[in-house]
This record gives sequence, C-alpha cells and structure tokens, in this order.
Amino acid sequence: MMYKKILQKLVMVTMLTMFSSMVFSEEQTWKVNLKDADIRAFVSQVADITGYSFVIDPRVKGKVTVVSNASMDQAAVYEMFLSVLGVHGFAALPGAGVIKIVQQNNAKQIAQDEKMLKRLPSEQIVTRVIQVNNASALELVPILRPMVAKYGHLAGVAAANALIVSDHLANIRRISKIITELDSPSKYELEVVQLQEAWVGDMVKLLEELAPAELGKGGKKGSANKFSVVADQRSNRLILRGDESFRDKMRVLISKLDQPSSTGGKTKVIRLKHADAGDIAELMKGLMGDITSEETKGKGQKTTEASVYADDGLNALVVRAEPSLLQELEGVIEQLDIRRAQVLIEAAIVEISDSTDNKLGIQWALFDKGASIPGAFTNFGEIGVSTANILGAIAGKDSGNDLDVSQLAPSNGITFGFGEQKNSGVSWGALIQALEGDAGTNVLSTPKVITMDNQESSIIVGENIPIVTGQSSSGGSSTSNPFTTIERQDIGVKLVVTPSISEGDLVRLEIEQEISGVSESTTASDIVTTKRQIKTNVLADNGETIVLGGLITDNVTESESKVPLLGDIPFLGALFRSTSKKVTKQNLLVFLRPTILRDKESTRAVTNEKFDELWELNLSIKAAQGEDQEDLEQLVKPSIDSVYKRMEIR
Repeated sequence: MMYKKILQKLVMVTMLTMFSSMVFSEEQTWKVNLKDADIRAFVSQVADITGYSFVIDPRVKGKVTVVSNASMDQAAVYEMFLSVLGVHGFAALPGAGVIKIVQQNNAKQIAQDEKMLKRLPSEQIVTRVIQVNNASALELVPILRPMVAKYGHLAGVAAANALIVSDHLANIRRISKIITELDSPSKYELEVVQLQEAWVGDMVKLLEELAPAELGKGGKKGSANKFSVVADQRSNRLILRGDESFRDKMRVLISKLDQPSSTGGKTKVIRLKHADAGDIAELMKGLMGDITSEETKGKGQKTTEASVYADDGLNALVVRAEPSLLQELEGVIEQLDIRRAQVLIEAAIVEISDSTDNKLGIQWALFDKGASIPGAFTNFGEIGVSTANILGAIAGKDSGNDLDVSQLAPSNGITFGFGEQKNSGVSWGALIQALEGDAGTNVLSTPKVITMDNQESSIIVGENIPIVTGQSSSGGSSTSNPFTTIERQDIGVKLVVTPSISEGDLVRLEIEQEISGVSESTTASDIVTTKRQIKTNVLADNGETIVLGGLITDNVTESESKVPLLGDIPFLGALFRSTSKKVTKQNLLVFLRPTILRDKESTRAVTNEKFDELWELNLSIKAAQGEDQEDLEQLVKPSIDSVYKRMEIR
C-alpha cells in the first residue's frame, strides 16, 4: 500500500512538472510529457493552456501517454491535443462557446461552429462541400471512399454534381487535390456535325433513345451531363460534347442515320385554331416561293420543293416539305394562328331640327250680275283656301250638284269670312286667313356592331321602299304587254366600318356612315328620298369618343302675293297682300366610339352591359305604363342565356 501511494504521488508530480513553462524571447511555450495520465485530467490541463472551455462526454475515459522534448506554443499544444484524442477514438468539436469532447463515430452528426477557433488545426474534424466541374461526382465516390476514415463520411450529390466529405481537415485537403487531378476537362471537346438529309430535331430524339446511358435518358438518375448532343436548327447541325470515344460513337450513329428519306419529304397536318386556312395557305405559298428563290439564286443548287393545301372543312393546312423548311413554316403558322382582337363600334347620330311657318293673307271677291264684267276676285295661293276653290264649289252647286265641301275646307290656323249680297245684284266678300306653325324634332340613332380586326362589318336599320323606274299602262299596236318596273332601295341608318388595331391600343377606322329617309314633298311625281353620307378614315384611342362630322342648315323662305298698285299703298296695301315666311334649322352630328375586345372576358363584359341596358329599358317602359314601382323592384332579371328562350317578364 505504501508503494502505491508513493507511485501516485510521483505521477502527480510528473503531471505538475510536465507543463513547466519556458520563455524564449517573448512567446510562452510548453513541453509535454505524460505517462498513463487520466484523459480527463489531460483535458483540464489543455483548457488551462488554451483558455478554451470543454464539455466531456461521459463515455470519454482512458489513459494517455505523450512523450515530447520539443517546445510548443498554444496552437501546437491544441494540435497535439487533437492528435491524442484521435488516437484514442475521440474528437473535439467547437460549438457555441465550448468545445465538446465526443466519440469519433458521433462527430459527423454534431453541428460545429468553426468561427470559435482562430485557426483550424489540421487534425480538426470538419465537413466540406467539394464542387466537381467536369467529372461525375457519383463516379468519384467509390474511388475516394477508401481514403476517408471509418468514422468520416463521403457522399455525392447528383443535382449539384458535388461531394460532401466529413473528415480531418488535413485528409480533406488531400482528397481535394486528388479530385482536382481527376476532374480534368482536357479530353472533353466540342464537335460540330453537319447533317445532309435528316432533320436535327428528329436526330437528337433518335440519339437519346439509342444512347440513354451517355445522354441521361434511361441511365442512372444521378449521372452528370458530361455528354450532350445539341441541335442547331438554324443551320441543321448537331453539336457534340464529350470525350473522344463518345464523339466517335455518335459520329458513327449519325452517319448511318443521316440518309435520304424514302418519301422524299415530310407531310404534316396542322389544324388552325383562329386563322382562316385559305388565307394562311396563300400566304405560305408566297413565303415558300421566296425561300426557294433565296436558296437557288446564283448557286445552281436543287430547289426546295414544298407544297401547302387548305382544307376549309376542317380549317386545317396540309404541308409537305423538307424537314428544315417544314420546321420554319410551322413556326410562322404558329405566330399567325392567334386569337384576333375584336372591336365594338358604337355610333350616335344626333339630329335636331326646328321650323317656323308664318302666313297671313286676305282674299277679295266682287260679283255684279248685270255688269259687262260680272266679277273680280283676288286669288293668293300661299295659304289656306283660295278664291278659285270657293267659286268652283259655288259653280258646282249652281249646276245642280251638291256643294263640294272639300274645296272649302280651311287650312291650319284661323280663317274669317264676311261679305254682303244686295238686291241690286252686287255681291262682295272677303276671306282672312292666318297661320303660325312651330315644329321641332330630335332624332337619335345609336347603331352598334362588333367586328374582328381588319374585317369589314356593316349594319343597316331601316326600310326597303319601292321606287318606280318605268311603266307602260296602255296597250296598242306597239305595246301589247303593259308593265311597271320597280326598284327597291334601302332607307334608314347604315354603318359600314373596317377597324385596324395598331400598337398602343390605337384604332384606325375606315367608316362609311349613311342616313337616308323619305321626304314629305308632294310636288314630285314619285317618291323623294333624302340622303346624308360620311366617308372618312379616322384614328381613335381605345374607348375614345370622336365626332365624325356634322351638317348645320338654316333655310329661310319668304313669299308675297299682292294686287298691283293696291298692294303697294302704305298701310292700306296690307288688305290686298298675302305673305308667307318659313324658317327651317337643322343640326346633324355623328359621334363614334371604338372599344377593343382582346379576350373573351372583355366580350362577355360588353354583352352583359348591353343586356343590363335592355333590362333597364324594359323596366322604364313598364313604369311609364303605370305599373307599381314596388312590383317592378321585385322583378328578377333573367340570365343572358334566356334571350335564346322565351323570356318571361312579369
């Protein structure tokens, strides 16, 4: 027992003196010599030297022996400390303010804070990601795995083509140098192969099927794309990337596959979604002619044969051409076959007219039965009943006929008649007629039409009236078949418009606006029509209201009839005159508003808006007819689809 106590004291003295400090210049150094020292006491002494705090796993136990005659600074002591731990199967991992001492097998599963150490020792266990640029990371894993310690870790990431390594820092540096030597791009080159007959798009698909391992189709999911075949469709060339053996293999396959087609071309049916097959076919024929001219101009080469046909029933194109030309035509057709914008054209035709008519006249009649000149009278035709009408009616009555009242019917306004019949046979009479008229009209027409971009559309609202152009009503030696020829003419509001949408939602409109009607004139032998027309080209922004044109007229018609000499007498001459003055004013304006409808949502919104206007008009009519407002508010507006059915409005 005494011997054991003496031995323990000697060990403690040795441990206390093994870290005896020596000063060389101004740097403190230590010499380390241990023999069968407890590992926990060893950790405690290193903590005193380095100033680090350590947390020791309960499973960390054992004796350590260190023999060194060299002086070491603080960093060298910690480096030696890590080596001693590694020899005994332990590792020191820096964490949040402390260094954890754990078993090496668990080191790769514990997070580390490398910033805690000023300089990472070469024996420190760390985790690094090594990027592989040219070689396959997965292929390097089995090569490098034997170089990693058993308690370390090595894995490959296919998506990033990188390696994840957990090991001592010195070993990771060694592995990085090996990877740099293996990851050499010197043998991977690019090569361009010009195809003569086949089309590059089809060739790439064939090569991917024939070489799935190299091109990543059907091979290992984690393989890197170190081999590739890219199609240059512009020049019908293939670009190969890989080593010499891969390029030789691809070159042989390409030469066997690049053969003339047995059909001499390629036929494809392209169904159009929006464009018209006939229009596209004409455009494609012109385009193919230009391509042929460019390829054969001054070169003497064979022409590029291609043909395109339109199937109007299916609205499809049948295209037959060489693969390179077919690919180009498909691209052009795809850009042309797009949904075309529509334009809602709303026109407002406003016509305001006002007319006044003032007439005043006095007619005299004198009759002397026994005189050589039996009578005299004035006959003014400006207004009302003329004296000739009255005498004609009296003469008819004297002949035994009934009095023709239609000839005595007064005109509008007021009519006074007075006179006297004497026994001597002399009779006289006077007729005073006065008329003042005022008429005003306000006409508003709002035609609307929706049409596609660059497509003419028209709307006509009115009547179709007959007009006699020739007739023969009596038969004779030269005319055996009496006839009447009639020509029908549209009368009303007519709108013809062709919109063209440009960039920036600017609409160019080619417009023909016509307003026609039937005149009330009774002087012509046949129907008299009126016509007002506008033909113009305008520019308007989307939703902008513009005025197309207008017509303002102001007509004044004055007429006067009088008795010579008597009608010129001042003041008294008014009794022998008849005057008429008619003033007509008319103002006509045409407004227009285009609205661009680029998609079905815009079209649906416009449709719902107009349907709502129709419903509001229906309610207004019912309200004007006296229906109760509460009953009208209870009415439910039907859906827009109900316009195709029987719409019930209660």
